[in-house]
Amino acid sequence: MQEGDEFMMKITKEKRKIAKILIFLCVLLFVLLVMYFKFISNKQSFASNYHDTVKTIRISNAKPINIEDIILNNSYQNSNKEEIYEKQEELEYITKYKNSDKLYVGTTKVSQEGRNGIQTITMKIIYDENGNVVSEEQVGARVTKSSLDKIIEIGTKIYVEPTVTQNDNNNKNTNGDEKKSLLSFDMALNRPSGFSLEQFKIALSDSKDINKIFEQNAEYFYYIEEQYSINGIFVAAIGIHESAWGTSRIARNKFNLFGYGAYDSNPYNGAYSFSSYSESIDLLARVLVKYYLNPKGTLIYDGQVASGKYYNGSTVSAVNQKYATDKNWANCVYKFMEYLYNKV
Repeated sequence: MQEGDEFMMKITKEKRKIAKILIFLCVLLFVLLVMYFKFISNKQSFASNYHDTVKTIRISNAKPINIEDIILNNSYQNSNKEEIYEKQEELEYITKYKNSDKLYVGTTKVSQEGRNGIQTITMKIIYDENGNVVSEEQVGARVTKSSLDKIIEIGTKIYVEPTVTQNDNNNKNTNGDEKKSLLSFDMALNRPSGFSLEQFKIALSDSKDINKIFEQNAEYFYYIEEQYSINGIFVAAIGIHESAWGTSRIARNKFNLFGYGAYDSNPYNGAYSFSSYSESIDLLARVLVKYYLNPKGTLIYDGQVASGKYYNGSTVSAVNQKYATDKNWANCVYKFMEYLYNKV
């Protein structure tokens, strides 16, 4: 082979090496460009999602609260201002009743003590341009510590009574008359009425109770007297007044005879829902004993002491001061108490 030919072959080999290197560099550059554009795309998507998430915050099951709108509203001197704040409240436990054939009818036994939880309430206040409160409403709630249900066994075992003599009947009627003589507008309600289970059933069987709600739950008004030392006829009278003998929408749909938890501005949505009427009866009794009927520090049920937060006395008019905005509430409730007492 001539020297010229060898020289040309060497040049060709060098060109191939250079071509291979250029191809490798092009491929590498292409891969890097693809990775770069993918990174940019993901970053923009993340930023968009993050902005959407921050823009609207949802609290519990409440309506979405647009924080940006609130900040914008607060920036104007002459417009209403909104303030969002949270407060913690005790979450009262629920009482469950279970039948027991080992206990006699009319007797109860606590098989599991209840434990209160904690719920965080989100409130919204609206101020006018002068800083006065225009409205305040609850916009959300979440449980931050679960409560533990209280379980009470109620007896179903039949007790055979001894033969009743005429003398016994006379004594029984006298006892009924004595109870009526104790009834007054200023009577203390932080003690039992003294009615028997049978007398509660008589008092709460009424043609006005078209859905038989009070008749079928009469025993629970009797049980709260045993458990919490409260006048069960008083609690029943509240339920009759607030639910119109169990016919209200809240009573029918939410098993809530008392409108418990309802706000005047939005009563139906604010009212608590229960799974049975016995739960609402038991809860209201505990709330009244703990917050309204006893002064702070009084030893009450389950070894607890009364908060006395709304205590003004143990009469129906004293409870009215903090329990209901209607000034005539006490008179209405007491009329139902009289009606029930006179049926026995």
